[in-house]
Amino acid sequence: MLDDHSSDVEDIGNLVSMDPSLSSKMLKLANSPLFRFRSQVDSIAKAVNVLGGEALYNLIMAETAKDAFQHFSADSIDLKRFWMQSIYCGLVAKHLAKLSRVRGSERFFLLGLLHNLAELVITKQMPAEAAKCLPDGESALPWSLQQKILGFTYAQCSAAILEQWHLPMQLYVPIDNLHDEDKALQNKEVAIMYTAARVGYALASDKGVSPEDCVNHLVLKEAGMDLDYLRDAVIFSKQEASKMLMIFNPSLS
Repeated sequence: MLDDHSSDVEDIGNLVSMDPSLSSKMLKLANSPLFRFRSQVDSIAKAVNVLGGEALYNLIMAETAKDAFQHFSADSIDLKRFWMQSIYCGLVAKHLAKLSRVRGSERFFLLGLLHNLAELVITKQMPAEAAKCLPDGESALPWSLQQKILGFTYAQCSAAILEQWHLPMQLYVPIDNLHDEDKALQNKEVAIMYTAARVGYALASDKGVSPEDCVNHLVLKEAGMDLDYLRDAVIFSKQEASKMLMIFNPSLS
C-alpha cells in the first residue's frame, strides 16, 4: 500500500488499525522525541502523516524483526543487553545521520535495530562458538572475536539474512560493511553505521568501555563529523533508549 499511489493516508491508517500491537507502537513512536511533533498525536491517520511512509515502513520491518528475534532468542544470551545495544546503535545512527543531513535519517534507526540480529541466530545454532565471541575484558572487541572464531562478523551474517528476506539494498549493504574501516572512510552511510555500532556496544556494555575510545576519529572526520556530533548523539541516545525499549520490547523494560 505504501508503494501504491492510489492508497491515501486513511487507507493505510485503516489497515494499520487492524493490528493493535503495530497501532500502539506507531502512536508511541509518533509522540516520541524521535519526531518531536509540536502537538499530541492521537489518531492512526495523524501518526501516518507525522511518521511518513519511510518511517512507517521501518516500523513495520522492526515489528517483523521483533517476531524473528523472539523466535531465535536463547537462554544463553542476555536479551536486555542485546536489545539495548541494538537500540543504542539505532538512536546514535539516526542522530548522526540527521546532524550530517543524510536523506532518510529514519532508516538509520532500523539499521541499528537490525545490525546485530545474527547474534541470536548464531547463539541458537552454535552456542559454544557464540560464547567464545563474548568479550571477557575491555581490550577484546566482539566483532574481532567473531571474525577470528567464526570467519565472519554478526553484521555480515545479519546482512545476509536481510538480503534473504528480500529487503532493499539500502538496508543490508551498510550493515554488511559496517565493520570495514576502509569503506567507512570512503562512504558516509557506512561511516555512520561503523561509528554507531561501536558506540552502541560501549553504551550497552558492562565492561567500562568509553564510547569515544571505541570510535575511529579519522572515520568521523572523513564523514564530515566530529566529537561534538558524537557527544550529542550519545546524550540523545541515553535519554531515549529506555523509552524505545518500552516501545519495541516492553517485556524487557
